[in-house]
Amino acid sequence: MRVGAVDFWKFVFSVVILCFHSLYFAGTEKYIFYDGANMVEYFFLVTGFLMAASVMKQRPDEQEAPVWKSTWRFLFHKIKGMCPEYYVAWALSFFIKQTAGGLLPLYKICKHLIQCVWELLFLRMAGFNDYNANGATWYISAMLYAMLFLLPLFYKNREFFLHIIAPLLALSLLGYLYMSEKLMRGNTDWTGFCMKGLLRAAGVLCVGCVCYIACQRLKELRLTRFAGALLAFVETGGYLFALYWTFGHAASTMQFVILLLFAVSITISFSHQGMLAQLYDNRVVYWLGQFSFPLFLSHHAWSGKMNRMFPNESYAQLFPKYVALSVATAFAVYGISAGVRWVYARLREPVMRLLVKME
Repeated sequence: MRVGAVDFWKFVFSVVILCFHSLYFAGTEKYIFYDGANMVEYFFLVTGFLMAASVMKQRPDEQEAPVWKSTWRFLFHKIKGMCPEYYVAWALSFFIKQTAGGLLPLYKICKHLIQCVWELLFLRMAGFNDYNANGATWYISAMLYAMLFLLPLFYKNREFFLHIIAPLLALSLLGYLYMSEKLMRGNTDWTGFCMKGLLRAAGVLCVGCVCYIACQRLKELRLTRFAGALLAFVETGGYLFALYWTFGHAASTMQFVILLLFAVSITISFSHQGMLAQLYDNRVVYWLGQFSFPLFLSHHAWSGKMNRMFPNESYAQLFPKYVALSVATAFAVYGISAGVRWVYARLREPVMRLLVKME
């Protein structure tokens, strides 16, 4: 499902997250996008929406498959779609963390490599949170782990999940975070039975499922031009307000209001009913949406190394270097991943014949 507006804002919010993580070298100086962590909710919402769309569009023969089989098939398909970018970005991030600002001792590098096994297996948010080469991987781990809980319920009874379980879980989990923490940040904080980021992921994924219901209803309507203009205003206004608020305000309960605005805007974006919808549908925007994933994965390692690499420079001096290094790394991830796919497509069958007996 390719929607230009969704791709465009994916790229924009990836840039915001990159800027937000400059907090790691800002020290006491003011950094850009104080509450950029809000933007993660956008990605969880989009993922929840697409999860609902995929499950609800299953063919009748696929619906006959056992729940466990459908669940793992979905998760493996999701993981496959993130590869090889996930592992290429991990390898580059690991190299950066061990070498930037001075090569670490060999014994430390080996220790870090062993401790990263949980990150490579997407298990960080299951509680196996040790040394991490790429801090951004918490999001992917939380997403997959939350889906592992939600998908069996979804496949068991699709309509009941969409209309009852998803709204109930969204309200319960997010309400718990609101009352107990007042924030959705603190992803690796231990709540006593799971990490906070897992509750955040599951709750917002469920909101994304509710957005899917609303979007289907909106698509059924035949709207006037005035209605299309009004939807475009609400859609764009929600995104722009989120940018405005996160630029100059610290983390607060407004995170939950931003989540609500995102839910409304995403519903309109996916409905393609807004007056501006077709303006987003072009190759450039589609590419930006595709590039947003390498960009999201490629900046975190640099953010923690800037002060070590340039110890005497101010935030204003470090920030452009940080952006340049992050973008260059993202292009490296993008290019290397394309090369890996090219090699894989040509070597897959010969390697399979070498290892597996073909009848």
